[in-house]
Amino acid sequence: MIRVNNGKTIRELAGRTYRANRKKNILTIVAIFFTTFLIATVLLVGSGYYEALTLRQRRMSGMDFDIALTEPTEEQVALVRGMDKVKYAGLCVKCAIIEAYDGADVDKVRLWWIDDTCFEKQLLTAQKSFYGAYPTKENEILLSKSALSTMGIKNPTVGMELPLSYSIIKEGEEDTYDETFVLSGYFVDYSGQKNGYVSADFYEATGVKQTDLTQGTLRISLKNPLYSRADILEMNDALHLTNGQVIDGDDNSIVQFLRIAIGMALFLLLVFTSGYLFIYNIQYISVSRDIRYYGQLKTLGTTSLQLRKLVNLQLLWNATVGITLGILASSVLGKSVLTACLKEIDPSLKVQDLGIWLVVVMLIAAGFSFVVAFMGSRKPRKMVEDFAPIEAMKYIGGIDDGRVATGRSKGSAVFSMAKRNLFRDKKQFAIIMLSLSTAIALFLIVNSVIMCNNARYILDEVYEEDMQLLNLTLLEEGESQVFDEELLSKIKGLPGVKEVRQLTGTTATVPYQEVYEAYYKALYQSRYTPGDYDSDMAYYKEHPEDSKFTCRVIGVDDAEFELLNASVEHPLNEEAFRKGEVCFFAKSFTEGDNGITGQRVSFTLYRGDEELTENIQIGAMLDYSPAYYAAGYTPDLIVSKSYVEALIGEDALTEMLKIEYHTSYDKETELQIRNLLTKYKGISAESKLERYEEMKQSEDKIRLLGNTVAGIILVLAMLNYINMMSASLESRKSEFAILESVGMTRGQLRKMIVQEAVWYAGLSELLACAIGLPLSYIAFYSFKQYDIAFCLPIGADLMLAVAMPIFCVVFALLLFCGKRQMSMVDVLKNVG
Repeated sequence: MIRVNNGKTIRELAGRTYRANRKKNILTIVAIFFTTFLIATVLLVGSGYYEALTLRQRRMSGMDFDIALTEPTEEQVALVRGMDKVKYAGLCVKCAIIEAYDGADVDKVRLWWIDDTCFEKQLLTAQKSFYGAYPTKENEILLSKSALSTMGIKNPTVGMELPLSYSIIKEGEEDTYDETFVLSGYFVDYSGQKNGYVSADFYEATGVKQTDLTQGTLRISLKNPLYSRADILEMNDALHLTNGQVIDGDDNSIVQFLRIAIGMALFLLLVFTSGYLFIYNIQYISVSRDIRYYGQLKTLGTTSLQLRKLVNLQLLWNATVGITLGILASSVLGKSVLTACLKEIDPSLKVQDLGIWLVVVMLIAAGFSFVVAFMGSRKPRKMVEDFAPIEAMKYIGGIDDGRVATGRSKGSAVFSMAKRNLFRDKKQFAIIMLSLSTAIALFLIVNSVIMCNNARYILDEVYEEDMQLLNLTLLEEGESQVFDEELLSKIKGLPGVKEVRQLTGTTATVPYQEVYEAYYKALYQSRYTPGDYDSDMAYYKEHPEDSKFTCRVIGVDDAEFELLNASVEHPLNEEAFRKGEVCFFAKSFTEGDNGITGQRVSFTLYRGDEELTENIQIGAMLDYSPAYYAAGYTPDLIVSKSYVEALIGEDALTEMLKIEYHTSYDKETELQIRNLLTKYKGISAESKLERYEEMKQSEDKIRLLGNTVAGIILVLAMLNYINMMSASLESRKSEFAILESVGMTRGQLRKMIVQEAVWYAGLSELLACAIGLPLSYIAFYSFKQYDIAFCLPIGADLMLAVAMPIFCVVFALLLFCGKRQMSMVDVLKNVG
């Protein structure tokens, strides 16, 4: 047999066919383009989204490190820095506390000395911006904007003088020193911590040592930030820890990473599935439309192999154009969006920093689209090859037996026809439903990920109040009542203030009692209590007035009591609480309630020189103490404010005010309160709005990145739906003409199309909820960085639920109107 080289003929025929089917090929190119664009942009923007979350988390912590060694010796520092797993380790020591600025009390500002490694590698990388330099002289100081704001300095300048009063953190050191410092620099961070940094000369002058309990820390950055408990134990054995030293790290870092990785994998699986379904559906419809044309070619002698080459050539041209355009668009638009967002988050961040990852992303997107394009045409290609010429000539696609629906079934004729049309091509129906529902599910998941990193939601979960005012005089010996009745009435009278909760605080002497025995035994087994348990307890029995064993007695009003009572498993009786018959307790350092709940304890308060010994029952343990200031090791007692005031009268000083606005983050109300406070000294103000302003800048960019991903996915699904409806209506033009010829009106046809569109939207939303809501829950807990409860973004999800049916109906009608421009006679001429 002589082999005939007809490749040129096939290429020419493919070219003529390609040009003749310009509209169909444009749809195919658009499908491949958007899929390529989707994959590349999701990977590119998704990596930027993860980078933005990681950066914000680093800034919220205020320092970039993995684990920490407490009270390190010089030998241990050298040993750690020489370990293979350690990238670098920075030393920091807390040595002093600022008590006042220019004679006015300020909330505690902790002063640290840190070495060059800690400053350059761990502090600077966790700050939004930095101005000036690290202190080199004994009278120089570096402060955070939060610390400066506490002092009332809103616009700091490098070199300004700061008259400060400070105390040294050293056992036996109780003096306060006054000195004028020079601001060598300041930085903006998101941690909200009031920190300052001093020179090596100042640190050495304090006499504080890095081995002092809770003062010195070696902050360790690992080469591989994924570490396990076994890694910590290995380091623990190598360092020979003593005197209660610990290596503080997250044993679950690998688990958390795997949790995020699994969440990302599931998300990407859905993204790739969405892209696959889009291309597959387009290819299936595209080739199926031309079955009759290919049947005509078969009658002229074209072989199945030649037809396969014909289809593959057209597909290759479409794939080449679509993939190229998709890569170019994603590299320009995706990169532009990511660059703009990262630049706003941190000017030093650039997309180019991703390096080879950009190339990998483009190769993945191009390879995926190319493979899926050919996989999507495999089934229809086989149909082309297998159809006999006569069968292909009669093929009309989608109608099971070639009969036109007449509507003679249960229910109204139009409804029955719409339902039948919906399921006439079950495979196509399944593909469209999966495509739409996958895209909607992805949108739900992306919204949940955005929600778990939403600044407002995080702050609303973490903070119970909008503003917190502290009595700073409680830090000094000269305690005073700074919250007088005039100030309280003015704050409560502001129109934007919903509620003011008042907490009083006083220090109580607690005599030794067996109730606390289990607690103290557990405490002395921890690293937080130096000394010998037996000797200290013997001393405690003889000297209960020692400040080491005192506690705070916090009086709370009715509103605060309701919040606290709602947080415990077994609520207290409100009347008994008001009378001082029962109370809450709160503690740190040990786990569990140590058998204290349900017991009676005694304590001593002071009204002037008069001692008042009280006995009260412990009703429940709180997870946290509402007290801001601390006393000794003995657990704090939380009682009724009226009970404390009845005991010690004017000596019951207000420790804190918790203010709640009618509208959270109300700037006008916040400004009014701060204006009231300008006339008062000894008051520190912290607010949720301040924290929100710190987080909001990165929050907006994180939201933009996430919504970009969700938007692209939805556009892809909508285009898939439009193409499907267009193909369906195109293939049914002759059917519509026949129906009109037997008396069906165009109004009834439109009604049928609308019902089909509503069916598609409704069923896809139901399927999306079944898929998306459970995965949204998993995604929320996979990507959340804070201890917050799961919450659905109801607003965004409802908007989508309403918009999807409207979109489906509107575009179905537009497409139908476009297809019905040809007259009934012209259409009937083309039947068969």
